[in-house]
Amino acid sequence: MKSSQGVVYKRRQHILKALQEKKVVLVEDLAKELDVSEITVRRDLQSFDDQHLIERFYGGARLLEGTFQKEEYPVFKPKKSKKQEIAKLAATLVNDHDMIFINSGSTAFFLLNYLADQNVTIITNNGRAIFRKPSSKAEIVLSGGEIYEKKKSLVGDFALYTFSKVTANICFLGVGGISEKGITTFALPETAVNRLILERTNGPRIVVAEGSKVGREQNFSTADISRITHLVTDRSADKEQIKKIEAKGVKVLFVDDNQREDETGTTK
Repeated sequence: MKSSQGVVYKRRQHILKALQEKKVVLVEDLAKELDVSEITVRRDLQSFDDQHLIERFYGGARLLEGTFQKEEYPVFKPKKSKKQEIAKLAATLVNDHDMIFINSGSTAFFLLNYLADQNVTIITNNGRAIFRKPSSKAEIVLSGGEIYEKKKSLVGDFALYTFSKVTANICFLGVGGISEKGITTFALPETAVNRLILERTNGPRIVVAEGSKVGREQNFSTADISRITHLVTDRSADKEQIKKIEAKGVKVLFVDDNQREDETGTTK
């Protein structure tokens, strides 16, 4: 029987953890630990090999040093941050009565506050949504699912099921990196949810990311750049990378331009 996406990603997360801890893993040992066939383990290892995370050898694999990047987790500060400015600008793309998907990204999280007073419905797998600004207008629905503790995101089959039953007309994704190739993330369990969010959105598909993430590629591919319609970022983003992304048909908005317009009353 074909395994669900949630089961596959959970299994691969187990393998990744073993690779990080032991550096070398054996197919036979993993098959016993996970109670799956050796063919299944080899298929999982091939997926990591395709992403240049491991080197395979007969009967096992070893982690390639320096290729697996650690996740960065935001510290939420009272002072207004660049993430908040990006979220504020992104929120202007929303209309009343929109059905919105928001993923577990830290920049995407701030959108919940900027949309609090709008008559919209938001479905999110961001477990931090319970700390949002109280609202009497926006209806916010948590997808449910298994908790990915490091980021407090909701993943797995339950989260996938929730998103699969809804169609949104706009979505916002925080990412680990965005380039002309596509968007990537640090967290394997989140890739399935992010892909489904994009698939189930029939309107603008918007990435919100600080300039430092533009041109970066992280461990796990989420989607090709053709799936993205907008990027909201800041002027610290590499200009050449921005040109390459724009050449793929992505509309790029900069918070610095928006701030300048607010201050002068004119557009740059």
